[in-house]
Amino acid sequence: MRPDTTAGVTGALGRCLAIAGHAAFDGTWRRLKVCPSEDCQWAFHHHSKNRSGTWCQMAECGNRAKVNAYRARHRRE
Repeated sequence: MRPDTTAGVTGALGRCLAIAGHAAFDGTWRRLKVCPSEDCQWAFHHHSKNRSGTWCQMAECGNRAKVNAYRARHRRE
């Protein structure tokens, strides 16, 4: 199968659909996640054994969420 070389939105959408179809076929679809950070929401492939990851990058989105939760807890006190 040759990769689609169509440019623009049509090509990008076609590539995304092909990747999603391949992931559904080979069983990796369950490992595809979306970062819950409102200012990120990137899709990522989670590699851990138990599939428990939440953030696309712990160093950025995860850290930001944990700092915000910490600050919110300590504001209440």
